[in-house]
Amino acid sequence: MSAMTQSEPTGSAPGEFSMKIGDAIAYAMQRHQGGDLRQAEQIYEAVLAQDPDRIEVLNVLGILKYQRGEHEAAIALMRRVVEADPTADGAWNNLGNALLGRNQIDEAAQAYKRSLELVPTAEAWANLSRIFRRRGDLAVSEQACLQALALAPDHPVATHNLALACLGQRKIEEGVAHALRAMQLLQPHERRRQVYVQYLLVAEEPEHAVRILKAWQEQEPDNPYVLHHLAACSGGAMPQRASDAYVENEFDSFAATFDSTLERLKYRAPWIVADAVKAALPPPARQFDVIDLGCGTGLCGPLLQPWARLLVGCDLSTAMLIQASHRDVYDELRKAELTAFLRGRPDAFDVAISADTLNYFGELGEVAQAVHGALRAGGVFVFTLEALPAGDTGVVRLLPHGRYAHAGGHAQRAFADAGLVVDAPVGVMLREENKVPVQGWLVVARRPAGALTHAGAHSV
Repeated sequence: MSAMTQSEPTGSAPGEFSMKIGDAIAYAMQRHQGGDLRQAEQIYEAVLAQDPDRIEVLNVLGILKYQRGEHEAAIALMRRVVEADPTADGAWNNLGNALLGRNQIDEAAQAYKRSLELVPTAEAWANLSRIFRRRGDLAVSEQACLQALALAPDHPVATHNLALACLGQRKIEEGVAHALRAMQLLQPHERRRQVYVQYLLVAEEPEHAVRILKAWQEQEPDNPYVLHHLAACSGGAMPQRASDAYVENEFDSFAATFDSTLERLKYRAPWIVADAVKAALPPPARQFDVIDLGCGTGLCGPLLQPWARLLVGCDLSTAMLIQASHRDVYDELRKAELTAFLRGRPDAFDVAISADTLNYFGELGEVAQAVHGALRAGGVFVFTLEALPAGDTGVVRLLPHGRYAHAGGHAQRAFADAGLVVDAPVGVMLREENKVPVQGWLVVARRPAGALTHAGAHSV
């Protein structure tokens, strides 16, 4: 936008236009609601360049920044609104959302309460219920949801939050009933539904989790999450591995918070793998071609770089790969399913690693063969797997949380059958889940040094 005026629209040069500020704001809001955040932002900022204290524009630009995850900028804009007009109840509610996005829980609670003091709304009550749930005050959260629903009986977020408050208090039947109701009210494809399944699995209620998933499947028959977790929770036929669509969708949605979430879970797999690499390889001198399979956000990258003449990462999630690129350690990042990727790179790598990625594979034979083909003679593959729960005498299970767990001997045999020399799996603690250690296997496998397949192959 080149110009905006307080008067009627005028002519302009090709590719430019001018219009009244009110019309420009209306147009920007239309673009905003249609999902074109970039153009809406440009127009909002152009308006503010001419009228810096335009409250409605400060407010909608703050909402846009919040939607983008730019919480600090959103907070600054919302504060300008409430300072200019302390009676703007909606802006107080929006400020609470932005503060909560920065985990400023107490300040967010005060903003929501101020909004409610001005005008009681279902939206502010529903948001305040989230604060109480975050604090562990589930009974108070439940009451806040009921306040919201008294004002708007079909409020989707309040109904959703009520389901979580009840499930968190182990009011299972009541919580499931509210969850089923919320699923009818929420917009299609909203991922909030996943939380019901997670709560029910923590409560050791897989039958109720299946009930939620079947109701969800009626709404979205082809949803990858639903199909995968129905198989995991129902005990039906186990797929050989998680589908590409499931993995891609899950990790695209997880990318922005992946590192911080895993830090809270005391995630150790990348460092366990790196220690094993150090033990298996000579001192680092940037001498090897290395592949990081399922590289995610690139946590392994800096740990591998000292050995890497070439460091390649592959992953199914574009959002994860974007995060990995920010580490500036990979020479190449590829969006690919790892088995297919390896098959396309015969005899290409001296070192391959995979930290917690094979947790999404049940059958390991094809992966093992692909690794054998992609490693040069003497090449090393270091990887982790999740271990079967204590007392489980099987070889592989798809557990209710959606990951596969393996017996160590089963994994060792699968890679040995593919022609690799496999060390005995070592038990390790990969991370915590619901404050319980998750046990796993660290496995080191080597392609025999004598099996040269091309002139460039060499032994590690």
